[in-house]
Amino acid sequence: MRSYFLATLLAISSITAVSQDCPQGDLVSLNDVKAVVSRLLSSPGYTEADEAFLNQAGDLAAIAIMKTVTAQEMNSPEKGRQIVLILRLAFAAPQLITSKTNRTPTASMLLLNELERTDYGKQPNVIRNVRFEIQHNTSTGRPLETVALPGTPRPDVEHTEWVSNVLAWASDVKPGMTRRDVLRVFTEEGGMSTRTRRTYVLKGCPYIKVDVEFVAGSNELDQLTEMPDDKIVRISKPYLEYGILD
Repeated sequence: MRSYFLATLLAISSITAVSQDCPQGDLVSLNDVKAVVSRLLSSPGYTEADEAFLNQAGDLAAIAIMKTVTAQEMNSPEKGRQIVLILRLAFAAPQLITSKTNRTPTASMLLLNELERTDYGKQPNVIRNVRFEIQHNTSTGRPLETVALPGTPRPDVEHTEWVSNVLAWASDVKPGMTRRDVLRVFTEEGGMSTRTRRTYVLKGCPYIKVDVEFVAGSNELDQLTEMPDDKIVRISKPYLEYGILD
């Protein structure tokens, strides 16, 4: 996979060079796209500003991903999900892409081919669906429409996508992992807690919570100090609740 990844990166580098030859007045900065991509690759959820910015990036988002993610990281299901999300956002509104060059998903198709070789990408329809969506949007100039049954409200696609994304991050944390793993996705909630039990809230949305039970990973006699290596023995399903201030 590494040699294929490098070949893909070289191909994308040539695409970047072409993009840089275009007039700069209407281009989204590659460095700015990389900053947004890096943040989305490392934390759950995304903001309205992130979405609006990526809507303008188009194929430049794929170039930013390839310049940010290593070949080893491409094998991470967590990274794979975020890559798919970023590419979907980048081509969700093709009419908003600022550069004509970036309206053609050349680098994005190469990146999807690379992702298809990973365990995440081999799941049924994962890559095929996003490839179809991007190709539809770029060929028609408009987003893929969501079909609703007659007499029923049209689904809120944007909010549904966001919730799906953050729930996927929450599902990555499982018994047997450590408190350190919890803190990659969640942060501490207010209220009462002990070393063996605490409520956490999702980073980016304080109303999505989980209750986690631990056993001490070290210093078993200390019942107060929460340690990064404490082991998860149970984690609840995510639930909604207003925040607790204390």
